Amino acid sequence: MGKEDNFSTFGKDIDLRIPAGLTIVGSKLRLEELKQNALFGLVDDARLIELAADAPVPDDIVSEAGVMVIETDFASQASMDRALAVRTRRPELPQVLALADANLAVIKTLLKQGISDVVSLPFDPEEVLQAALGSGSPQRRSGDRRATKAPVIAVVRAVAGNGATSVATHLAREFGRHSREGKPACLFDLDIQYGAVGDVLGLSPRQDLGDLLADPDRLDGDLVRSVAVRHSNALSVIAAPKDILPFEQIDADDLLKAIEYARREYSCVVLDLPSNWTSWNLSTVVSADHVIMVVELSVASLRQAKRRLELFSSAGVKNEHISIVVNRLEKRLFKTIDLDDVDRTLRRRVLGGIHMDKDVLPLAQDQGKFADEVHRKSVFARDVTAVAQELAELLEAEKAQ
Repeated sequence: MGKEDNFSTFGKDIDLRIPAGLTIVGSKLRLEELKQNALFGLVDDARLIELAADAPVPDDIVSEAGVMVIETDFASQASMDRALAVRTRRPELPQVLALADANLAVIKTLLKQGISDVVSLPFDPEEVLQAALGSGSPQRRSGDRRATKAPVIAVVRAVAGNGATSVATHLAREFGRHSREGKPACLFDLDIQYGAVGDVLGLSPRQDLGDLLADPDRLDGDLVRSVAVRHSNALSVIAAPKDILPFEQIDADDLLKAIEYARREYSCVVLDLPSNWTSWNLSTVVSADHVIMVVELSVASLRQAKRRLELFSSAGVKNEHISIVVNRLEKRLFKTIDLDDVDRTLRRRVLGGIHMDKDVLPLAQDQGKFADEVHRKSVFARDVTAVAQELAELLEAEKAQ
């Protein structure tokens, strides 16, 4: 079977112009072979990044690429994982894998997983350009992309039942209230088995996350808006499924695609994540702009938080993209654990603490309201506002880098 049978290519009359932001990631050997090819002039304006076949692609390279061609060893799990990491970080980025040996079954598998195209190794400049152009290279550079898409904030809990949903709902509302674009925030309730966002906000959604992901071919911004139930001018919610779903029923690529569309429609996307970890919800954490870990001042909570932080680190989440929020602070004369202990134990930025509002918050949630709608001077709402302001400043600083 020849190359034309194995690999998706286009006719010879195609206009072989360099796509915007074409980036080729390959080993020293493969890039040297490319440069020595007589047709190298076709791609000499592309960005060539020398990396071993299993070395992670740096975030700045991923962010600035318009189309990425990556040398990949299908037999190496580390090599395949780095391709997945790029796809997770930027689901919309056209990604072409370059393989030394690939049969039709392998190619079909990769295309089904979201790869735009497959080319052969050693690199053929004409084939690379044909695949890159056929992948639909976006013409906007990364600076434009960041300016037009909302940030994604993942709210995770050290242990179940520590009030992370209350933090997530109030945090999302704060970002929606202070949106420069006048758009509401969108809160995804990703706790597919015990999600309670709809309940605590007094919502009765006709559609939910299950409906949003039911037909991936229909996924677009219009579908996201139609499934999201509007709570107020500041907040819309993608509710958890009405029926308890198996965790494996969620497809990571479909969910990341839905989140990507939501970024275009709303001022901010907040993800309320379950306490159980699977590949799909870990993928959402990896792809988020910032992660908020909600903990309590207890040994058990801090121990579990440390385990989760180690998981995030192993998945490639940078320390500077994670902040700690301490929930349910109490005013006590004698404290066995304080915020300084959290800082020393977890070695992550402590964004702030949120005091308990024993009387106000339960009453507000029973009525489907926010804490400051029941009591104007709610300490819980006040503290979340302070955390939101700190987080907004962090996101602005990261965006400017």
